[in-house]
Amino acid sequence: MSDYQGEKFRSFVSKMKENYKDYGFDKKPTNEILAEMIGVSSVQLNRYYKSKSLERETVSNITKTFKVEENEIWGDDVGKSKDTTAIILGNAAPNMYIVPFKSYAGFLRGYGDGLGMDGNIEKIYYPLIKGEAFAFQIGGQSAFPLFPENSWFVGKPIDSPDDLLKGRLYTWQTIDGIVTKIYDGMDDEFFYVSSVNDDFNPVKPFHRKNVKVIYRQVGKLDNFEY
Repeated sequence: MSDYQGEKFRSFVSKMKENYKDYGFDKKPTNEILAEMIGVSSVQLNRYYKSKSLERETVSNITKTFKVEENEIWGDDVGKSKDTTAIILGNAAPNMYIVPFKSYAGFLRGYGDGLGMDGNIEKIYYPLIKGEAFAFQIGGQSAFPLFPENSWFVGKPIDSPDDLLKGRLYTWQTIDGIVTKIYDGMDDEFFYVSSVNDDFNPVKPFHRKNVKVIYRQVGKLDNFEY
């Protein structure tokens, strides 16, 4: 991506303020708070908003601070660009595993136990995600309305539990199954989680030793047929 427009960053900030709980905030953040998080002054933050193309170092700082992918701020929607369509139809290397709800058990055996996934999980090319990602089909209504049944949570494994943000939605791969739940906190023994749909609360805490992989959200697919 070559054009990191400040206006797109401003739009992202507006979305983040509107949906602040999805980004780990307890209340709507002010520009002063966001500037402090990035490590700049409020004046400099306003300059970012007006920039025609932000410096690469600034972009990296922003994405690391808010724990998002570049495409969430500066990417274009699928289907809006003819060039994107050409890439999808080309011979680019597959980078996203497709995990339908019916294949969860096979995925747990293949990926969770380090046995490989080539035999039971398909991998496709998805141009808006850099690096390897995983798309999990949502079954049931516990993540509604953020993720209705049959929508897809696109995620990447987190590096450490220290990267978890309270109030944010993650997909959890445990020895018992794969579920998409809100992270509420942790202690030495358990991860505490809850459902988006309050009809499915409370949720029994996950014992830390039973959690194999935790995926942070990098995308969502609403009308993906598989």
